[in-house]
Amino acid sequence: MLKKERKNIVLNKKIWFFLIFSSIIIFLFGVNEYKGYKKEEELRVERLLNKINLKIELFMSSIGDLENTEPIKEYYNSKEISYYNLIKVLQEIQKKNNIYGKSGYTLSLGKDNSDIIVTGDGTKNKDNYLKTLGIEEKKQEDLNLNLILIPQEKQISFVLKNKIFNLEEGIFWIVNLDRELFFSGLFGDEVGKWEILKDNKIYHLDKNIVTKRKGNNGYILRSSGLNFKFLYTPNYSRFYQVLFLMSVVIFLALGLLAMLIDYSIKLYKERKELIGEINTLAVVDRRKNLRDFVLGIRKIHEVGELTRKVKSLQGRKLKIVLVEIFDSDDEGLDFKNFTLAREYLKESLSSNGIYEHIDIDYKSIAFIVPEESDSIIEDAFHFMLENIGQKYSVELIAAVSNEFVSVESFPQEYITCKKILDAKFMAKGRKVLFSENIKSGKLILTYPIETEAKLVSKLLNGNLQGAKKIVDEIFIDRINPEAMDKKDIKEFTGLLYNTLNRVVVQLKEFESSLHCEKLDIESITKTGNLEKIRIIFNELISEICKQKKTSEQDENEAIREKIKTYIDKNYQLDFSLDNLADYLGLSFKYTSILFKKVMGDNFKNYINVYRIEKAKEILKEKKDIKIKDLAEELGYNSSNTFIRIFKKYEGISPTQFNPEEILEK
Repeated sequence: MLKKERKNIVLNKKIWFFLIFSSIIIFLFGVNEYKGYKKEEELRVERLLNKINLKIELFMSSIGDLENTEPIKEYYNSKEISYYNLIKVLQEIQKKNNIYGKSGYTLSLGKDNSDIIVTGDGTKNKDNYLKTLGIEEKKQEDLNLNLILIPQEKQISFVLKNKIFNLEEGIFWIVNLDRELFFSGLFGDEVGKWEILKDNKIYHLDKNIVTKRKGNNGYILRSSGLNFKFLYTPNYSRFYQVLFLMSVVIFLALGLLAMLIDYSIKLYKERKELIGEINTLAVVDRRKNLRDFVLGIRKIHEVGELTRKVKSLQGRKLKIVLVEIFDSDDEGLDFKNFTLAREYLKESLSSNGIYEHIDIDYKSIAFIVPEESDSIIEDAFHFMLENIGQKYSVELIAAVSNEFVSVESFPQEYITCKKILDAKFMAKGRKVLFSENIKSGKLILTYPIETEAKLVSKLLNGNLQGAKKIVDEIFIDRINPEAMDKKDIKEFTGLLYNTLNRVVVQLKEFESSLHCEKLDIESITKTGNLEKIRIIFNELISEICKQKKTSEQDENEAIREKIKTYIDKNYQLDFSLDNLADYLGLSFKYTSILFKKVMGDNFKNYINVYRIEKAKEILKEKKDIKIKDLAEELGYNSSNTFIRIFKKYEGISPTQFNPEEILEK
């Protein structure tokens, strides 16, 4: 009896111990799973929002592209809109809609003082079109707002106004977003619910409903480019269901563990070994892990295993040698040659089995070099890079990091190499650069003739942004001005002066209308301070580009007027682009390019549209005119040609255009 009671007491203690122990394990497991779930959910939500933001940036940039086209500019600035201009605006919008319609959005353009809205499907009456979007006449005063959201059954529309979007006064764009296409990543999200939040109103993505926001539930995520936010409300019910099932499984597993401790330990060891094998198989791309770690994309504890060579190098003195294309912006550069050059480098260094390589990107590759002196590294890589330049016609340059031991130093030393390469335009023919070159000021303040040629080309074309980018390459912020000799600074200033002088000489030669005498290029020689020299140099190139742009605009306007005058006088004749080229005194090819640039359309299309407009004017005045006579009056050598072209541009024949049927005799 006592033995039985003792057994019961021991059993009760074991049960209580098991229940307490199981509760603690399940609680800890639940906390850990919740943290993991929340972290994964945040990353997932961020990825989805980034995709939507990219699409938003896409249609915002599409609007920017359209605003830079001549037809749209003319539409903005014209008080009276011509039929031809409407056709060109419609064509520009249709191009964008055809290209990006599959992404889930279409664009339409309107003006406050016009009854017409230009859409991808043609021109629409503004009041009728706004009604189809859900804006009644009594609510059309809302169009004074900068951003209007209009929910519909299958799409959400935005009306974008001026100020925030830098639009002209009185201009507005309408963006129609297809719910399923544009919000494909968010639409019907089973894990959570996505909505648009603006002015304390919630616009549902899955249905045509607008509600007032209540409470503080959900995550508010700002969108890119627009002043509204996305509201995401997680659905934790599924997580709790899974957590409950997992808790039951853990409880049962612990019960089996308590009853069969010896067997469970053995099973646990086998399971641990199996997990280790699975993890080993999961690391299928150790080299990618190494690259992500070096670039700082992932932390050392996030990348799993690195390559076997890196493991063998741990504990040794290491250096990183970063090799990249000297000038990746060179328009004549063939990146296939760099691929061949990169393979040549790998093959050349493969004889030393302990060298490890890291493919960084399309223009650079890094090598991990153990226990080599700077002189050996410089000699070896200088020889290989010289050989590559002759063999593959691609110029490469290398930077060598400081010495380090710990693998954790990879990202920091990679950044060191990048900083060194920032000074590559001052390398003056050197192929291998070290941090000492920059710290001691051994790099001479200069730049190669190729860099000067690119700068001169950008300035002669009026490309200010391109010119400033080259100036940023010439003036390296990380160089130490105090380490520069005054003589070196003076020589550097002389180079800048000579570059600007060459630009001025060429501008005077080709464009006499420019006021180059106003450019005080000698001002950069009157100071020995690098920062002041840089400021003065930027001001001078800005003035050059400004004058160049003004001159080009004046020249284009003069040519446009000459072309219009010629067409007005000769549209009744069967003239060609050759005739226009002779009139302008230019070559046929250049006239073709110039015509499209200043007139906004090719020669053939522009003349056809011009003649069709003239035809409609004549048909209204002379209702009994014969088609044959009308064709001859417009310069067409055949009435059939005229009818075909008229129908192509108007969609109807000339006889259908006039209320009274015109018979061709």
